[in-house]
Amino acid sequence: MASAEKWHETPRFSIIIPTYNEERLLPSLLKSIDDQTLREFEIIISDDKSTDRTRDIAQQFGARIIVNDQIGEYPSRNAAARVAKGSVLVFTGADTRMPRNMLRLVASKFDQDGKLAGLYCPTYPYDGAPWAKVEFVLWYALTTMLYLVTREANASGAFFAVRSDVFRETKGFQNVAHADSSLSRQLSKNFRVRPGLGLLIFVSGRRTKMGILGFNRYHIAMVIDVFFRFLRNSQWLRAERNHRIVRHTRSKSVGG
Repeated sequence: MASAEKWHETPRFSIIIPTYNEERLLPSLLKSIDDQTLREFEIIISDDKSTDRTRDIAQQFGARIIVNDQIGEYPSRNAAARVAKGSVLVFTGADTRMPRNMLRLVASKFDQDGKLAGLYCPTYPYDGAPWAKVEFVLWYALTTMLYLVTREANASGAFFAVRSDVFRETKGFQNVAHADSSLSRQLSKNFRVRPGLGLLIFVSGRRTKMGILGFNRYHIAMVIDVFFRFLRNSQWLRAERNHRIVRHTRSKSVGG
């Protein structure tokens, strides 16, 4: 297990993890980070007043901890970004696992392309049902095709690496559903944000436990949000976004 002394004073990467009662899955993520072959990083846990052992576990791994007042996932990400020291912010989730060479590969991508501002990659549910695994693969294939045609990025909050100076030129993540893909689309209008070929992040299949119908209600809204620009401001999609953000976070104030 890592100690705080191992993290760099001026890290290249700030790994930002929003949490709320994540004692079950957080250790696997932190262990996968501790096993990284590239060590130039800090971990920031942006916790939303967990009532379990989440903060104790984070402390054992030497993470910096910010405690928020039930502001929700996306505002928690923004709060951590404001205090991050790294030149590249890596946004991920408590239910993910990183391959050992993930940060080294990401660093090489940024080194090879001086104009690269953001990088994202496919997600794969390591414990999901077969239908879920197929769907995750198809989703990444579709969004990659969209990128190749439009240069419009669609990142996931499971893994999105973005230069800190570029991120701070924005207002950060909005407190709405699909805020991760929305921010990456916004950034890709003015900066080079692209999918990372050869990268992969593993995620828990916990969001698929609602079953194929419940899970795809969410994905229908996401498909419309991503692929049908003229419907992005429709009344139905705005209502669905609000429904999802309320279910997904404990935020006291929800954007439209």
